[in-house]
Amino acid sequence: MAKLTNEQYEEVAAVKVAATEEVLTAERAALGTGDDWRRFLDCQAKLYDYGADDVTLIFAQHAQAHEEGRVPEATPSYVAGFDTWRALGRHVERGQHGYTILAPVRSTDRGARDVEGSARVSLRGEVPSAEETTTTKPVLSGLRPETVFDASQTTGRELPDAPHPKLRAGEAPPGLEVAVLALLDERGWKVTTVPDAASLGGADSRTYYRGKSITIRDDMDDAARVKTLIEGTAHVLLHGGPPGRYLPPPQKVVEAESVAYVVASVHGMATDASTFPSVAGWAGEHADRAIRATQARISSAAQTIIAVSPAEHETGSKPVGTALAVAAMRQVDQENTSHLAELRSRMAHASEEAVPVATYAGPEVA
Repeated sequence: MAKLTNEQYEEVAAVKVAATEEVLTAERAALGTGDDWRRFLDCQAKLYDYGADDVTLIFAQHAQAHEEGRVPEATPSYVAGFDTWRALGRHVERGQHGYTILAPVRSTDRGARDVEGSARVSLRGEVPSAEETTTTKPVLSGLRPETVFDASQTTGRELPDAPHPKLRAGEAPPGLEVAVLALLDERGWKVTTVPDAASLGGADSRTYYRGKSITIRDDMDDAARVKTLIEGTAHVLLHGGPPGRYLPPPQKVVEAESVAYVVASVHGMATDASTFPSVAGWAGEHADRAIRATQARISSAAQTIIAVSPAEHETGSKPVGTALAVAAMRQVDQENTSHLAELRSRMAHASEEAVPVATYAGPEVA
């Protein structure tokens, strides 16, 4: 097959992105009941280190692959790109079709600012004057399709067992509460307690944005207290400032409770009693846009909290040891590239110094 030109590649990528966006729109339209929303959160908890859009796409395409008999299980297990599976000593089986996700295309806007604070855009290669300071700003310039594969689509080195923590009723993950309190402290927030719900008008907690404080009732078991603390932390991360602060109250509640659900699920805490209202009740008139933004915020906040947790928790989409395996592979690739460059340099140098070999031109004539 002939190699695609840049223009042809961009055309193919644009078609894939458009088709993928259609799948996302259809999946979001199917979210109606509270149970539908809870199933989305279960998916997000399973692959929490992917963004919400990618989680939705992976589960939708995996379900189709299962229906077609291409994968044995109805839900994905570990999901990673071709090179990551290679680093883990596995390869994609012949005939398997991966799942398309959307990766951000990032670029940098460069500018210049003078001593009076006036800013302007810098042209490529332009050097600012002595009175100006160079400025840079990362921007999202688009999306491009990427392909990932479920572990069941690969063969090779055996994968390590995944951690599946189980906690007793009322038990909280060791160290999680302290880690979340430290996260809040770094952001200048404080947490106080009151004896019971009556002190908070019947609520489990209150988040005071102006005073940058969270107040929690103290008559709950450890698990309930930590979940409540995570809800308050989600409010801080998502609604502590604009634009999240100005979201409708029902949407704020769903977002905070959803973050707590995902973090609790990842840590093996019970979530059976969790319920959510119908999506239409909080998504409003522009449901597709509201749902997508809410899903993205939930994913981001949950990742932030899980990242600081010292407690045993599930690994998300990647097997244990993935980061080390990928780093080792990149090191080997860099060493191979360097070695190849060195060999080519030595060969070129040897060619330049080579002495021409005399050839026989026949007998000399006297």
